[in-house]
Amino acid sequence: MESREYEFSSSQNELIKNLADKMRFVAYFLIVVGVLGALGGLLSLRTGGASSIISAVVYILIGIWTNSASSAFRRIVETSGSDIENLMGALGELRKLYTLQYWLLIIALVFLAIALVFALIFGLTAVSR
Repeated sequence: MESREYEFSSSQNELIKNLADKMRFVAYFLIVVGVLGALGGLLSLRTGGASSIISAVVYILIGIWTNSASSAFRRIVETSGSDIENLMGALGELRKLYTLQYWLLIIALVFLAIALVFALIFGLTAVSR
């Protein structure tokens, strides 16, 4: 049984291209911010630059994965005969990006909860003295 591949219309392709272009701009911006942050972190390593470097690595990773997703969306527009396959690839790239952000937020919330517990414990201990 022969299966025909769906092909997006020109207006749908224009929408996807516009999305890919904006994603690429955001990706490059995040990568530049990450590189500048890493350089700043390296320059201030003796005075606590490690947190800047960690933050910069996160920006760079998000930028790289955003660029990857952008390229995958761009392939939908630039090729013919495999729009659905390319769309599924682009969605897979977006899933990677949002999985990274999901886990970073979970980790941040855990650290926030731990900090809150410590603040409550040590805050109450300091008040009772």
